[in-house]
Formats: sequence, C-alpha cells, structure tokens
Amino acid sequence: MRRNFSPLLLAFALVSFTATSARADEPPGWVPRDEPESLPPPPQAPPPPRPGPTTYTIEQRELSEAPTRMASPAAFYIGTILAGVGLLGVVTGLVIRADLPQTECTDCPAAEKRSASLGLILGGGLGMLIGIPIAVAGGRKVSDQPSWARPQVFVSPRGGALQWTF
Repeated sequence: MRRNFSPLLLAFALVSFTATSARADEPPGWVPRDEPESLPPPPQAPPPPRPGPTTYTIEQRELSEAPTRMASPAAFYIGTILAGVGLLGVVTGLVIRADLPQTECTDCPAAEKRSASLGLILGGGLGMLIGIPIAVAGGRKVSDQPSWARPQVFVSPRGGALQWTF
C-alpha cells in the first residue's frame, strides 16, 4: 500500500511560509521596544558563613559520686582470654564431632578423634565456666577512694568539724 504524503508536505510548506516576523533578521515572537528594558540588578552574593561558637563539654559529676576504676584489669583480661579460648575449644570439638562417621568402631582412627573432640568440648566448657566469672569480677567498677576512710569536712560560722566514714 502506497501512501500519498503530498498533502502533508503542502500543508507544512504553507504554514512555514505564512508565519511572518516583524523583521527578517529577528526571531519569531520578538517584539521591538523603543527604550531599553530596565532589568533589576542581580542579587548580592550571600555573606560568607560566620564561624560557629566553639563549645566544650565539661563532664559534671555530683559531689556524692566518687570516681571509679576497674577492680582488676589483669583478672578481667585473663578471664576474657580464658573464656574466648574455651569457646574456641567447644566450637572446634563440635566441628570435629560433626565430621566423624556415625558408626561405632573401637579399632579405627575415628575413635581417637571422637575422644579428642569430647576432650575439647569438655575442656572448652570448663574454660568458659571459669573464665566468665573471673572476667566479671575483674571488670566490675570500684571507687578510687578507699571505702574504709572517707574524710568529710564541715565548716560553719561558729567552727568546723572533721568526720571520718568507716
């Protein structure tokens, strides 16, 4: 089927030639003005940002709150290492146990692996059982000041007093 595009081309040529402009060198839709258009001045650039205030955070404690420290850092670290090694032993023993064949034999290499995995599981569990309480006891917070001798000074217009707390 052959289409005839001649009416379409004729309509396009007619529309393009009938659109006239005010002058040949001016774009269509341009309206000439006799006086120059007064444009508003461009906006001023914003001023540079001012540096913000420098703030410092000061830790405030109540007077009744004593500074604290770790009870025993060495016990905390030893307990943590012991618990970590125990966990590693339990996981290793379970992996070895899962890799063993399900059949029971008394004269094969799997019997040695079975007893080794049981030893790792029990040893690791014992390490965790001992290491966790040691880490908790060593990591608790204690006061920097000894609790057996805390002096308090009271001053008044008539005199003063010194009190020791035991």
